[in-house]
Amino acid sequence: MTEPKSTLIPIFKSAGRLEAFSDGVFAIAITLLILEIRVPSVEDASTPALLWHALLSRWPSYFAFLLSFGTIFVAWIGHHLMLQQVKVVTLPLVRTNALFLLFITFLPFPTALVAEHLTHPSGSVAVAVYAACNAINSFLYLRLSQVARLTAQGATQEFRFAALNAWGGIVVCTACIGLAFVTPIGALLLVAAIWVWWSLPRKELQADRAATP
Repeated sequence: MTEPKSTLIPIFKSAGRLEAFSDGVFAIAITLLILEIRVPSVEDASTPALLWHALLSRWPSYFAFLLSFGTIFVAWIGHHLMLQQVKVVTLPLVRTNALFLLFITFLPFPTALVAEHLTHPSGSVAVAVYAACNAINSFLYLRLSQVARLTAQGATQEFRFAALNAWGGIVVCTACIGLAFVTPIGALLLVAAIWVWWSLPRKELQADRAATP
C-alpha cells in the first residue's frame, strides 16, 4: 500500500540535487575502475614481444573492468529512471540512496581483487566476494525502489521492473557465490548475464513511458 503523499516530509525541494550528487558518485566509481589496469613497466617488457605478452597476460583486468563498467552503467540508468518518478525527497530516501551509493563506490575493490586473483587458485574466493558485493547492490537497489515508490504517484511500471530486476540480481548473484568455488569464470559470466538482462528493453515499460505526458 502506498503511503499517503501528505504524510511525507520533504528535506529537498526537488530530486534534482539528489540526482546530481548521485551522478557524480557514479561517475567517480566508474572512473576508478580504469586505475586498476596497470601499465607494464619497461623493466618487465623492454621488447615488443615482452610488451605484447605483458598486455595479453592482463586479460583478467580487462575482463573485470568491462564487467564492472557494465554493472555500474546499467545501475546508473536504472537509478536515473527511478529518481525521475520521485515527487518528494524524504530523509529515508536520502539515507537509502546513500547506502546504495556506498556499495557502488566499493565495487572497484572486488573488481581489482578479481583482476589480481582470477588466474590463481585464490580466484574462487575473489569471484565469490565479487558476486556477494553484486548481491548486496541488488538488495540495496530493491530497497531503494521500495522507498522511492512511496514518494511517487501510484505504482508505476518503473518500480515493478526495478523490483523484478533487483530480485533477479539477488538470486543469481547469491547463487554465484557458491558457483565461484566450482567455476569462477562461469560465475562471472553469469553475473554479467544478469546485467545484460537488466539492459534489455521492455515493451511494457516503453509503452508506459510513451503514455506518460
